Amino acid sequence: MATRIIVADDHPLFRDAITHLLERTVANLEAIQVDSFGALGKTLAENALPSLVLLDLKLSDIQGMDGLLILKKQYTSLPVLIISAYDDSSVVHMAMQYGASGFIPKSLDMDRMAEVITAVLAGDMWFPEAIDGGTQDGEGGTPEFEELTPAQLKVLTLLREGKPSKEMASIMRVTEATIKAHLTEIFRKLKVRNRTQAVLAAKELDLPEVNVIDGR
Repeated sequence: MATRIIVADDHPLFRDAITHLLERTVANLEAIQVDSFGALGKTLAENALPSLVLLDLKLSDIQGMDGLLILKKQYTSLPVLIISAYDDSSVVHMAMQYGASGFIPKSLDMDRMAEVITAVLAGDMWFPEAIDGGTQDGEGGTPEFEELTPAQLKVLTLLREGKPSKEMASIMRVTEATIKAHLTEIFRKLKVRNRTQAVLAAKELDLPEVNVIDGR
């Protein structure tokens, strides 16, 4: 099955550069380029949801976080990775709070971009370290497990056991997209960026006993 990624950016040279990077990085890739938010919405409406959307914050027909907010409202489980020249910490924080799976400054070198895209496709989150709030490598405050829903606790339990997303979906009898959506929320609530940090955070406190047979 192809890994479909939509690149939404109004600069054709940058779209081409990212597409070439994806072709070198992602096996069995189906890359789609769009130059406006309207074209992105049309593509999403007429096709199965992609594995990832790479979204520039400044498109010709929408500005700032509006595009991200609309996407996350309409397609809750859709992973959206922001790629932007605007990498002020307040902008990055806002993207994190509004449900982005990551934020890549356009100044980042291409090899590092490839690593980040691979990580986000695998279900991790990635944001510049400057706004990571001290949680990198599992360091930081006490995890807020009470903020997690029962389904998110189940996913975190399976994550601690080393289960991949596909196996989690099978065990909980939900789709893999649902698992990825739960992981995104777990990372946001625990203020971590990836699976490893979430597991380290989970070890700080005992998780409550949960039944992981279904997704409810």
